[in-house]
Amino acid sequence: MSKRTFIVFGLLIVVLAVAIPWLVFDGKGDAKNGAQEVPSSLDQGQELFKINCGNCHTLYAAGTDGNYGPDLDELLSTTGEPATGEAVKGLEGRVSSAIENGVDGDAPGRMPGGILNEEQAKEVAEFVARTAGEG
Repeated sequence: MSKRTFIVFGLLIVVLAVAIPWLVFDGKGDAKNGAQEVPSSLDQGQELFKINCGNCHTLYAAGTDGNYGPDLDELLSTTGEPATGEAVKGLEGRVSSAIENGVDGDAPGRMPGGILNEEQAKEVAEFVARTAGEG
């Protein structure tokens, strides 16, 4: 084989190694393609949720499709719409409590407490309370 064949093959590998991940991670706007845009005040909570909670929990606004914990859009919304007013405060308290104390259950791998520090927990709780039910 010639050198040219190896160079072309190498360039093809490099292009695919860059193009495929870029296409996979570039999506925005829905749970199937990535995180939904949220107000800038919720950005930090969204990012923390994706990193720390998204492997287990599904939440449309975070673009996560967790495979172990409950779907938070279903669990935290009875109307299928995001919470408003006093309902947000109630949901924030519920989520904060789960983050701080964990959730015990019969299933193995239950949610441990203390995953996030106090400030991070507050940001995640606000994000989840304001966005759960959108999906």
